[in-house]
Formats: sequence, C-alpha cells, structure tokens
Amino acid sequence: MRAHEGFLNQWEVTALSLLAFISVGCGVVRHPDLEWAREVYERARQDPQVVRHAGVALDKAGHSLSQAEELWTKEKDVTEVGHLAYIAEKRVEIARVTAQRRTAAEEIQKLKSLP
Repeated sequence: MRAHEGFLNQWEVTALSLLAFISVGCGVVRHPDLEWAREVYERARQDPQVVRHAGVALDKAGHSLSQAEELWTKEKDVTEVGHLAYIAEKRVEIARVTAQRRTAAEEIQKLKSLP
C-alpha cells in the first residue's frame, strides 16, 4: 500500500511539473500574491473615498504593482515579485487608512462648524 501511495505522489508531482512546464510555454503561469495585489488595488481604485483622499498613496501602490507585474513578465522571479506584491498590498492598506482618516477629519470639521 505504501509503495502505491509513493508512486501516486511521485506521479502527481511529475504531472504537476509537466503541467507547469506547459503552462510556462503558454504564458499561463500566475503568481498568487501578484493576483491578490492586483485585486486589492483594483478594489481601492473603485473606491471614491480612497481616490479622493489618498490619491498619492494609491499611486504609490500602483507603481509597486507595476514593478511587480513587469518583473513577473520579464523574469518570473517568484520571490522578488512576492515582495513587490506585498509592498503594493500594504500601500493599498495605507491608502485606505489615509482616506478613512481624512474623511473622519472632514466630518469633525463639519461638526465643529455647526452652531
């Protein structure tokens, strides 16, 4: 039974490796961290509050994301792309928090101006 299980594991690894090799040739290989960073960035770009109050921070996130995408396209450097995707994601978080803080500050100013 164990020999059979070992064979299946080895076979699965071989099949996955072959699939990855074929995918590389077709340009289908994706980096999960990069995909996630793209998704997070696109959601932030659709948030009017973030765009209005944290445009600079959002631009920095976009720049990091562009660097990651370019590196992935050219070199497929998994580790470095992961780092850049992480930075892009954190910069989106900074943009969201900045937008929340600035929106709260505006609300406070409005309340202070009430009679």
